[in-house]
Amino acid sequence: MPDLLRFLLVVGLIGPLTRSAQAQQVEPFEEPPINYSASQTNDRATAINAAFQSRADEIRSLPAKKRLKWLLDELGVPVESQILVFSKTSLQRDLINPETPRVLYFSDEAYVGWSVTGSFEVSVFDAKLGTTFYLFDQHAAKDVPLLERSGDCLLCHSRHEHTPSLRTRTVFPDANGEPLSGSGGSNIAPSTPLAERWGGWYVTGTKAPFEHRGNLIGKKIDDFEGPAAQPTRNLLSLKGVVDTHRYLLNTSDVVPLLMHDHQVHVHNVLSTANQDARIALHRWPAMREILGLPANAPPQGSCLVVFDSQAEKILDALLCRDEATWPAEGIQGDGVFAPAYAKTRKPDAKGRSLRDLDLKTRLFRYRCSPLIYSQSFATLPKELRDIVLLRLSSGLRAFPPSPSFGHLTDDERATIHEILTQTMPDLPANWGK
Repeated sequence: MPDLLRFLLVVGLIGPLTRSAQAQQVEPFEEPPINYSASQTNDRATAINAAFQSRADEIRSLPAKKRLKWLLDELGVPVESQILVFSKTSLQRDLINPETPRVLYFSDEAYVGWSVTGSFEVSVFDAKLGTTFYLFDQHAAKDVPLLERSGDCLLCHSRHEHTPSLRTRTVFPDANGEPLSGSGGSNIAPSTPLAERWGGWYVTGTKAPFEHRGNLIGKKIDDFEGPAAQPTRNLLSLKGVVDTHRYLLNTSDVVPLLMHDHQVHVHNVLSTANQDARIALHRWPAMREILGLPANAPPQGSCLVVFDSQAEKILDALLCRDEATWPAEGIQGDGVFAPAYAKTRKPDAKGRSLRDLDLKTRLFRYRCSPLIYSQSFATLPKELRDIVLLRLSSGLRAFPPSPSFGHLTDDERATIHEILTQTMPDLPANWGK
């Protein structure tokens, strides 16, 4: 759609498009400046292909678990992040069931999924395109990239505000892992009560039991909710439940599950903000010309509306607003994930880090997501990134706090500001002023 037509629609100078015209529209991310499917990627998967394509046959011939470990090492993904999902909610759904669950691993920069005997599924992040999707098929021909970009993933992964995104679903699974007919299901959000999470997932390591929907199968919706619902099933490990020799660990620990929920949400918010801001900046010259402004006029009007809206969403996600209530006794997993997660911590002079976990009343001790250090945040358009950081600085220092920061205690806000001041690269010149 031409920029002029978009502008006229935004400011209301013409009516809505006809139904036939709407039907011909494509997703905004498939148009300039994103051109998602048509653009070459420049992400970690691209770099791996460039470095290892000459060894494609050798790598593909490795035993499955060694091939998986190679991929995790190259992507910098810790084995300790392992979680398992047995619902048929993936591209390779025919390979998934409660006996052979799909395994997931993740880091701040990448996600890897594997359905036993199937292909590896990889999600990484491109500075311009946001979330990108790849398949690593051991049976592919030598000239096919080790990590081959997959458009099929968009069938499910472009439903988050019309942006390619990650998904974490909770469903009511039957004995085969199929979501029960008519039961729907939902994406897990920060506000999703823990009692309604992880339907279709395995959950282990919960030393202090609390209510959730993991580890359960049923024949009808009443088996999962309402007065006749099954009680929570707590597991310390998956030994005797699945053939754990097929996987790198024998657990699907609750702490990486909680971290995965958090990160998927933040990454989706950042991807949407990145693309919306780039689209707004792409349209700005046409709007500037229509408004008769000089060529050096900074973005304003609807462009700033986009920046303002996305900055607030980013801050809400980073600062863990509206998170679900935790059980009074806290949550304790098997203890394996936390040390691995802490390996990349960035401490301030007092030894405090955003990667420090709480696990008593919330996930993080200091509620500012470590994904603020991620490439997904660093590669936001500078105009948007600076707005987010300056609002963050002023909000953390304001007293009394605004409603957006009111869930953080005074000491917590001050600590977060001190940690970021000492550990965050490329802060705006007027940070802290």
